[in-house]
Amino acid sequence: MMHLRAAFLLALSLPVAAQEGLRYRMQVWMRGEAAPLETRFRLVATAGTVSHNRVKKPRMGGWRLEADRTQGTPYAQALLLGRAERLLYLAGPSPQTRAEPIALRFGTRSLPVWSLELPKGLHASTALVEVAPRLLALCDLSARFERGDLARLELHLEGLDATESLAPAEAGTVLLSTLQAWSQEQQAEAEDGGTVR
Repeated sequence: MMHLRAAFLLALSLPVAAQEGLRYRMQVWMRGEAAPLETRFRLVATAGTVSHNRVKKPRMGGWRLEADRTQGTPYAQALLLGRAERLLYLAGPSPQTRAEPIALRFGTRSLPVWSLELPKGLHASTALVEVAPRLLALCDLSARFERGDLARLELHLEGLDATESLAPAEAGTVLLSTLQAWSQEQQAEAEDGGTVR
């Protein structure tokens, strides 16, 4: 019993700096609503899959999102985290990315900025940062929608703690397919709006 109590006290006394991951803030404005739904969450790396094949492929990790339950819109964290999972980038450079001659400072670290080419027809802006050599993560995403329930979305990297455990994720480029889907939806809705029924 004494050992358990000592272990619990040790866990409580661990410094905040021992935490790992990327800290984000997300705000979503639903059409017709003045105030946004909001949450803050941490992207934490999960262990990569181990291949039992003779040819070992590069280790691909994953991520887990942990909401800060003390902040944000009550009872909205699960909804917002489900949406956030489709809006993140944690992978190496892709054909849609390009290194920029600037850097952003997060605490004591200066991170190179990468731009991301967006599909046509989107009212959006994005920026990525290099959190480890050849490992890019979403820094900023801002999008507006002319139709549908969702009016506006903002997702920003607010800070990063230890990033040594981060690795390219299996679903690390999911943001690219989400942006493509948004573009196709916007185009389809624009075409429907222009037809006479």
